[in-house]
Amino acid sequence: MADIGAPELADLGQYGSELERWKDSVSMQSVIVVGVALALLFFLRKPIARGVMTLTSKLLKKLQIELSDKTIEKLYGTIEILLVTVGVLVASEILAPPVLGEGFLRRLILSVAVMAVFAAWYQLVDPFLSIFRDHRIADVQMEQDWITRVTRFAILLFGITSVLNVWEVDISGALTGVGVLGAGLAIAAQDLIRNLIAGMTNMSEQRFETGDAVEIEGVTIGTVRRIDLRSTLILGFDQVPRYVPNSDLSNSVVKNYSNMKHRRILVKVPLVMSVSNAQAEAVRDGLREHLTTCGDFDLGEDAPKHVYIDGLSPDAVEIRFYARTTSPDYATYLQVRERLVVRTRDLIDETGTALAYPTQTIQLDRSVDTAGPERLEPPV
Repeated sequence: MADIGAPELADLGQYGSELERWKDSVSMQSVIVVGVALALLFFLRKPIARGVMTLTSKLLKKLQIELSDKTIEKLYGTIEILLVTVGVLVASEILAPPVLGEGFLRRLILSVAVMAVFAAWYQLVDPFLSIFRDHRIADVQMEQDWITRVTRFAILLFGITSVLNVWEVDISGALTGVGVLGAGLAIAAQDLIRNLIAGMTNMSEQRFETGDAVEIEGVTIGTVRRIDLRSTLILGFDQVPRYVPNSDLSNSVVKNYSNMKHRRILVKVPLVMSVSNAQAEAVRDGLREHLTTCGDFDLGEDAPKHVYIDGLSPDAVEIRFYARTTSPDYATYLQVRERLVVRTRDLIDETGTALAYPTQTIQLDRSVDTAGPERLEPPV
């Protein structure tokens, strides 16, 4: 039994001798100074963290970046952990105690610091991504869950790799295996990767966002509800959801109706052919007055403001009304058209003319004599 326990006793004896040599090499004054400094750092970690965050917030404001209260609270905890771990690391470098083997304490402290940093990054992915979102629609926010998932996975992977590097664990073989596995998965998931890249391209180009009313040429028309890893959910105006692959979106012409600033109104007013020039001009002038005084239309320098007697058709004298509304809202657009139609009818009644309707004149040639039984007989 004594022989079996001999190695353990020898190790303990060696560790005890190292501890005695360390006590002889380190002065008590150094231990007290380092201990007091660590105690002060521990008790002052919160005020120091607040000061660091105040300075960071001021620097970010100069870059026009605002951090939410939730983000700041999470950063407080990370800064406090880093302050304590850095303080303990510096103290261990100064005192160099022989704690559980050579370099163990240093690696343990570095591991805690690395895990704290990556844990903070993991929690702050969504708040920081929200900084780069363009909230043009207050009620519906852009869905970036798939970006959050990919980013958090990358942070988790890099965090594990960093901790293993601290402990000098050789992961080259594992990385090689992961690379081979990744190549195989990439070949098998070509469609997924293509859609992922296409989704990132759609986001970077800002062609649309959640809540926009869009028309995918030749595919569908509706409202964007969610932008996901592989596809985009578009709710049709018939309330039927469509899941459109992101690669199809990136290769299609996308009309984004939510980016419209105005709506166009193009109306042709057909008057009867018997209308006089004075009557046609009176209707035209009345429509011009309506355009400039009703407040429904954009009167800017670049805005179209055209009301003219446009031409003649086979059955009407046409007046063209072309302008655009001040608002892209569809309900407002319908109200503007309604007021225009009512005013047009009033002008037609006031001038004593009428709207033209498509007509067709048939002329019968009565010079041909069709009487007589001989003409009713079929030819031989």
